[in-house]
Amino acid sequence: MSVLVNRLVDDFADKDYAHSYMESHTISRIAAQIYALRKQRNWSQKELAKRADITQERVCKIECGDFTSLTLSTLRKFSDAFDVHLHVEFTSFNKGILDVANLNPKNLEVASREDDFSEAKREEKIVVYIGDKWRLVNQNHFSRPSTKNKTVISTIPENIKPNEQKVESYRNWHDLKTAITH
Repeated sequence: MSVLVNRLVDDFADKDYAHSYMESHTISRIAAQIYALRKQRNWSQKELAKRADITQERVCKIECGDFTSLTLSTLRKFSDAFDVHLHVEFTSFNKGILDVANLNPKNLEVASREDDFSEAKREEKIVVYIGDKWRLVNQNHFSRPSTKNKTVISTIPENIKPNEQKVESYRNWHDLKTAITH
């Protein structure tokens, strides 16, 4: 583990400190992500304000982390403006610490809905059930053996509607890889 992670694990023994630190991180992360998404799209604050139907001054304050609360309504306005999914969740402190440790500008960027789907089609991504979660992965993801059960929804040919997909289960990596490559 990194020095930062070890230090936070130790410091988070103090409940008040842990909550205060993560609240501050959440504010900083939201501010940084809104800034990163705006820059990714080459928009000015004025352009984002127009698209999100809020004032440019408010965008500036949010990007600077100069807020103590944001409503879901405001976050949805940003989500709509950037054409991305807004995901809010409660999570463990361990996951929060990893989020702090892995924070970097590239991790804050998110493709728009349109670009995301275009990329998924281009890269021939498939939906795979691994463990207890559905995941969208590139077929190259299955380059190493795994013993976990997997369920695959094959990529959808243009002439088949999504509700007509065939779901197949595979007990081992070899059967799954064989199905993907054929």
